[in-house]
Amino acid sequence: MYWPTSRNERWFCWTVFAQAVAVLALEIYNLAQWESWIRPNGTQVPISYLIPINLSLIMFAVFYESLLSLKLVHDKSNILLLAICISKACVFAYSVMQYLSMEQNTHSIQTNQDMFGEPLVDLSRDLWKEIKPAEMLVPIVIGIATVIVCPVAYRLHKEYSWAIYQCVQGDPKIRFRYRGYEIYLVLIIFNVYFFIGFIVQYNLVDVHFIEPEFSLTMALIPAAVMLMVLSAYFVRYENKIGTIIVITCYLGLIAYIISRIILLCNPTGRGNTPGKDMMLLFAFLALIFTFLAMVCAIYCIVNFEHGLQTVFNRKSQIPRRSFVFQELPSRYNSARDSSRMSLE
Repeated sequence: MYWPTSRNERWFCWTVFAQAVAVLALEIYNLAQWESWIRPNGTQVPISYLIPINLSLIMFAVFYESLLSLKLVHDKSNILLLAICISKACVFAYSVMQYLSMEQNTHSIQTNQDMFGEPLVDLSRDLWKEIKPAEMLVPIVIGIATVIVCPVAYRLHKEYSWAIYQCVQGDPKIRFRYRGYEIYLVLIIFNVYFFIGFIVQYNLVDVHFIEPEFSLTMALIPAAVMLMVLSAYFVRYENKIGTIIVITCYLGLIAYIISRIILLCNPTGRGNTPGKDMMLLFAFLALIFTFLAMVCAIYCIVNFEHGLQTVFNRKSQIPRRSFVFQELPSRYNSARDSSRMSLE
């Protein structure tokens, strides 16, 4: 069931949802103001579409976090819980960087002109004064949401740890194998975000609608999403042939990302492009996540038919309310930590 059932889950999910709604509203406003400010001849400079891309990356990030929070309450995964908290801190840092970049870019583009001496923006408006409050609110909202969810995440961590302990029945080997499966899911989930972020930036800024490369590169986005779904499915049901095919796709993806990194590192040609630093950041992160996902997929194959299906079956049979906990009286000694909690 993809819906929060405990108080901590509701606090976590509703905070993430509220953050997403607020940030989406603020960024859509900023994007609308930017597009109304840029004149038609403004498309001659890359900054005119770099700013919308940067705004869209934050919107995609908070929306993606909302989907992940629903995935979290379904899977009860401590690894995913930690990953969401880390991603929120990263999105907060990126929102601060965006604020500084937006201020600089709105001022610099006002001094640019086209070949006929015409301005690229509507000089009758001071855009930065119009969007500064909204731009300032974005990191504030994300920061407040991050502060709220961190203590809630700690309480959820204790709940989920007990649930997994019940499923593996105290067997450390099976618990370790299950953690490997959880880590694999988190790797492929976040790999998709960074890979799509790189493709959008590279395709719109660097390739810039040159066919057939533009269409072929854009087709990698649905292919990456499909690969993520199939990766999780094949490992969940211990399909060796399917997982081997997925690993082969990972190798191809690694080769493609490396080729784009080499291309962007060349100071001439495609490497001479605005926004290259952000493209390389997303490319390197996508490369790291893809490599780690491939290694983890190999680890999962080795552990096929070693008790993971039993864990999945036990987990599906535990009622949703059994993941809600309460403290037992303190007279129980600390040597029996497992008895300090009971299922409601």
